[in-house]
Amino acid sequence: MNSDSQNEPPTLKTLRESADLTQPQLSQRLGVGIRIIGDWESGRKMPRFDNAIALARELGASLKDLAKSMRMDVTAVADDGMSLAQLKALCKDLNIKEIDDLPDDWKQLRRPRFDYDKRQITNDQ
Repeated sequence: MNSDSQNEPPTLKTLRESADLTQPQLSQRLGVGIRIIGDWESGRKMPRFDNAIALARELGASLKDLAKSMRMDVTAVADDGMSLAQLKALCKDLNIKEIDDLPDDWKQLRRPRFDYDKRQITNDQ
């Protein structure tokens, strides 16, 4: 792999594959047709904002990373982040009390967080 490809942001397809999802699985989770997923991945169409939010959630990606994967210029867009309240709720949900309790792989944190968000137990307002 050359240095140019290492600096390239991941594509929507690679984000989907990193989340261990097939196009049919993702289309079912989002409630959209499989053809729509293919159109988003090829760049023929862009998702509506509500679909982009659901897509980011399912892929465990920020909206900014999702936009980058679709080759959108996000240089002046603020970074997404988790609020302290969300982080505390996540740690409580996962029974993380100390730094040593954190898993070695950050991906182990991302999937439960989004399952937790879907249940909407807490609302940061």
